Amino acid sequence: MNTSRQVRKVAWLSSSLAALALMVANGPVQADRPEGKAGVDWGNPAGQECVDCHMTENPGLYWEWNHSQHGQNGVNCLDCHEAKEGEIDAFTHEGALISIVVTPKDCSKCHTTEFEEMDGSHHSKAGDILASLDNLMGEVVGGPAAVNAGCRQCHGGTLEFITEGKDKGRPLPGSWPNTGIGRLNPDGSKGSCTACHGRHRFSREQARTPDTCGKCHVGPDHPQIEVYNESKHGIIYRAKIDEMNLDSDKWIAGVDYSAAPTCATCHMSAGVNQPKTHNVGERISWTLRPPISTKMNLVKLENGNEFDVPEGKEIPKVGDEAKGSKVVEVLTWKDRRAKMESICFGCHATSVIEGHYKQSPGSISGSATSGGA
Repeated sequence: MNTSRQVRKVAWLSSSLAALALMVANGPVQADRPEGKAGVDWGNPAGQECVDCHMTENPGLYWEWNHSQHGQNGVNCLDCHEAKEGEIDAFTHEGALISIVVTPKDCSKCHTTEFEEMDGSHHSKAGDILASLDNLMGEVVGGPAAVNAGCRQCHGGTLEFITEGKDKGRPLPGSWPNTGIGRLNPDGSKGSCTACHGRHRFSREQARTPDTCGKCHVGPDHPQIEVYNESKHGIIYRAKIDEMNLDSDKWIAGVDYSAAPTCATCHMSAGVNQPKTHNVGERISWTLRPPISTKMNLVKLENGNEFDVPEGKEIPKVGDEAKGSKVVEVLTWKDRRAKMESICFGCHATSVIEGHYKQSPGSISGSATSGGA
């Protein structure tokens, strides 16, 4: 065996062993399986009555739940929908106090890490656009009907509830259904897990498809799905969708699949050397929001919030006070780019990755003008 081939073999073995170690670490753990102990933290025995009734009253709903990892692990209706006395969204149904709305805070009882990552992300703040200057076109020019049918379906809106009478505690029809990614919930949490994980299946496979992101990231003002579909990545994904292994527990780029990435691959999912995250903006080092695109540094706070600092502006340090809280982590735009590049390395060589970043920010007079990463 010549020296060149030996070097390649050693590199391949090293990469494979690293991937294998990561697979073992993630092992048989299933991402959707709740944390805690069955029958204590979830699996409320009283919820079996709900299951028995909905099995005949709403067979489609039951079928979706029963085929989910929730259903297969014994998480039942009452575990997610149970409410407490005095809550604005609570009402009595068949002897149980429940809420129709399941908020991210409800999900956090079992999915703590995912909630915390999502809670500080740009997604959770999507509902803040309503009643802001950014939404002037929708609310003033389009009007309430356009906002309900358009803006709120993606951005979310404030949930409102009936406060008196026999339907007290039920959501007002004008504000429900509402699965906007930045929905403003009655318990103070922001967001909706079902924006990406359609209820009651809560499928990882469905959430990983580009179509899930394309539901909102579409059209002239944010044409990400069109850009993806026309890219080499998008074309290969459609051609090789059967090789994507979308229902994998780990779903590590370059290990569980290599045909092409989806939106989730780059922005959320795990790589050989990068853990998964529900903070979709953490790996984005550029922004197209201002008239001239710029690189962005990320500042994370002790209270769970975070904010961006454009390149050239003063960045607070860890331990500093900022926006009513304490800075606990700072990711420079280079750190954010490195996170994205780590995912790329699962399938691409250094020359391709470096070439991409050289071409993208240098495409117009050497300034950062691409919204890629």
